[in-house]
Amino acid sequence: MSESGYVTLVSADGHRFVVLRDVASISSVLRNTQGFEEGRTGKIKLDMDGDILECIVEYLYYHYKYREQAESGNIPEFNIPTHLALELLVKADYLDI
Repeated sequence: MSESGYVTLVSADGHRFVVLRDVASISSVLRNTQGFEEGRTGKIKLDMDGDILECIVEYLYYHYKYREQAESGNIPEFNIPTHLALELLVKADYLDI
């Protein structure tokens, strides 16, 4: 990703999310973009709607925040909107998160 500590994730419908590079790197797909144009520009375009990407960004920050406590199992539940569950599952699998 770019020299900045941030990367911009852009949804198919044009929503932009500025995310810490370390947070985005939780996804191996996002982490591996650094050798391509996306890595030079710091902007990664994703084939998903803004509401899905927003939920994924929230999850990436949730995962980052509680990464040290994951083994203890003492972390709050991450709530997923029911109407987005199936599409989120597909996109999360694609992003390897």
